[in-house]
Amino acid sequence: MTGQGDSGSVEIEIRDLSKVFGQGAAAFRALNTINLEIRTGEFFTLLGPSGCGKTTLLRVIAGFEQPSAGSLRINGKEVAGLGPNARPVNTVFQNYALFPHMTVAQNIGFGLKMLGRPRAEVEATTAEMLALVKMEAMAGRKPSEISGGQQQRVALARALAPRPRVLLLDEPLSALDLKLRKEMQSELKRLQSETGITFIFVTHDQEEALTMSDRIAVMSAGNILQLGTPNDIYHAPSERFVADFIGDTNFLDLPVASVSGDSAGVTLPGGKAATARLPAGMLPVLGEKVTTVIRPEQAQMVEPGAGDLDGVVENAVFFGTDTHVHLRLDDGQPFILRRQNSAETAEPVAGTRMGLRLSPGALRVLKG
Repeated sequence: MTGQGDSGSVEIEIRDLSKVFGQGAAAFRALNTINLEIRTGEFFTLLGPSGCGKTTLLRVIAGFEQPSAGSLRINGKEVAGLGPNARPVNTVFQNYALFPHMTVAQNIGFGLKMLGRPRAEVEATTAEMLALVKMEAMAGRKPSEISGGQQQRVALARALAPRPRVLLLDEPLSALDLKLRKEMQSELKRLQSETGITFIFVTHDQEEALTMSDRIAVMSAGNILQLGTPNDIYHAPSERFVADFIGDTNFLDLPVASVSGDSAGVTLPGGKAATARLPAGMLPVLGEKVTTVIRPEQAQMVEPGAGDLDGVVENAVFFGTDTHVHLRLDDGQPFILRRQNSAETAEPVAGTRMGLRLSPGALRVLKG
């Protein structure tokens, strides 16, 4: 199966798109003036909490909902107003919706038969899809005779069989257990890479988004707050919501001592100086407090007084590969340190004083 186009081109172009449910006082604005371009052949993720608008946006792209205003183009063609069958997309839902009376192979070929494809093409494509999702040995089984992960593979194969330009995935891993979910994350990324099809994935799970995506759009209250690569989103969050939603993080409110270019000099609890990166266009006033962010792995344990910060250990949570050490800094602000474990590593004891050395360039100032 070959790719669908030039990976540098735009597959989906959304301009000034909004979606309102209801009318008058009961109206609910689910999407607020969305502007977005999704590239051909990329794994693109809509990430955010329940009710943020990500599934509504996916349904608008699919054609199950029509926008209240704005433009939606797929491969350069305006599709706002068209139904799902008139769009070059397929959708994989949370419940896989396999036909229980059909075999795996029949489920995969069903869409092609409905499109009127020749029998030989249906059989050849079904065999190709079975191989793609590694289900050849299960071709004659019914959905009730295979596992949840295998059912998901069948649903994916069925959606990929007609070779859509875009595959929409609405939280398809949510019903799987943790180990199988991780396996399927790798499987999805492999399928997307091998087919070259544009994948648009909806999830509230930050780990899924970070591990699979080429780019992520973080959504809240019907808005896209930040758009970027997983590295951008994690290491350079633009505002507090994004920083808080993506992974564990520490927020420190610090006074500004100086400003130079795209950086600010800030005063840490205890009086030591540090430098924090400023967002583009931000010019804080000297003396005002700004909210800075630093990830738990961007600090190291040192002896009290030997680092940038000092605090008291409140508790330590063991996660196997690492331990999260919860501290209370000397000015009362909380701080979480992530420390990688080894067999010889001693567990920090509650009540112990500890110093923290911050990694150079780790502090970033947030908007708002």
